[in-house]
Amino acid sequence: MRVIDFHVHPIPRIINEKELLREVEYAGIDIAILVALDVDPYYLEDRRILIKFLEECIEFNNLNCLGVLETVKNILQTCFTSNEYVAKLVKNHPKKFIGLGSINLSKNMSYVKEKLKEIKRLDMAGVKLIPTLQFFHPLKEKSKLEKIFEFCEEEEKIVVFHTGCDPSIWEEPAFSQNANPALLEYYVSRFKKVPIVLAHMGSYSWRYPGIWFDEAIELGKKYNNVWFDISAVPYLLTESKYVERICKDIGWDRVLFGSDYPVVGGSSITSVLNFILDRNLLSEKDLEKVLYLNALKLLG
Repeated sequence: MRVIDFHVHPIPRIINEKELLREVEYAGIDIAILVALDVDPYYLEDRRILIKFLEECIEFNNLNCLGVLETVKNILQTCFTSNEYVAKLVKNHPKKFIGLGSINLSKNMSYVKEKLKEIKRLDMAGVKLIPTLQFFHPLKEKSKLEKIFEFCEEEEKIVVFHTGCDPSIWEEPAFSQNANPALLEYYVSRFKKVPIVLAHMGSYSWRYPGIWFDEAIELGKKYNNVWFDISAVPYLLTESKYVERICKDIGWDRVLFGSDYPVVGGSSITSVLNFILDRNLLSEKDLEKVLYLNALKLLG
């Protein structure tokens, strides 16, 4: 069985190069797509931003706002993974890894343009965007997002967009609304030559599994340039209500396996694969598409 893992986080504060390579090889992964994360641990140091963040926290009476603030800062500090670091791993293991760059859209346009140059110079396969940890609303950053999509169209690269919730404060849907796939239709419809992968298929949430699954499916029904990865949500391949909906509305030609390793606590690439294989509801042909052939087609 051949497998491409489309969603791996080589976060240097969590796992080193040797450990990452060992995990990928132990799981029998042919190729792993390594994802950079351009997040800013100092974003909430800005007084105006901090006040707005705390005011939003106060709306949730059950939240310890100062505790949440420290947790969020720690997440941002821990998760930062530079484009340069990902490119170095790819250079060291070119037959095993492919790199995706990342651009923080909470920064200004000059920053975005410099990061696009960096991604081109490093020959990365595309751009990863995460509106939760990067604190941006897709429709309020049109000029920056259009610049990214124009770049990806010209350079024949892909966009990977986080959809669904995230840990800590982002498990509250009100804080994760920016990651609703429905907000991306403007870009998907305008840039039909650019493949956009909806990471987690709109479904990632510990509290509300499948939170924006319907929105992801609806976008995929309308536009063939919409793809999906099932990282952190492998149950989409093992529960009949999801499998039947995918099969009926979009089919399996644009669905990609991903593990989200190592950020899902207690799981490994192998355990995610075994979970799917032990409970899989797909035909052998469709499973082969999800695990390998679709990613091969998308990545060329």
